[in-house]
Amino acid sequence: MINDDQEVYNLKAKKKTVERPFKIKKIEGTYSFFGGDGVSCSALALNAIGEGTITHLGRSTMFEEWCSNAPDDLGTRSITITAANGDELRGYHSTIQFIGSNPTTFVETLNFDGGTGRFKNATGVFIETVVVFEDDQSTGTFVMSGEGTIKY
Repeated sequence: MINDDQEVYNLKAKKKTVERPFKIKKIEGTYSFFGGDGVSCSALALNAIGEGTITHLGRSTMFEEWCSNAPDDLGTRSITITAANGDELRGYHSTIQFIGSNPTTFVETLNFDGGTGRFKNATGVFIETVVVFEDDQSTGTFVMSGEGTIKY
């Protein structure tokens, strides 16, 4: 019996990475801008928190952090999406293109680069469209949707 258990373990360990379609119909959330701390983020920071249903993750939450070091710098941005079972998918944004101003609308590229659980070595690219509704100069809401692929 012990040898059979080891064989099952070995088969699970050899599970192949598969590229799959990845889709977000709608994530809704809030965001807030605030001054940077002068050390890790010198000028301006943003946190965005959202919730929605995502392919391969189920009902999920997302948290995005953004840091800009100058007024005209789009800065560095990272995102963590937590699946219904607690597995995390992580990524970073590599491009942004503004396509509308009332409400502010942009398209950006999100690159997946790992996570936890089944997403430990995940990779992929996701093109998202974000529509922003400003409450004031530093807070508001957003709606995000898009499609891409994920490999895990």
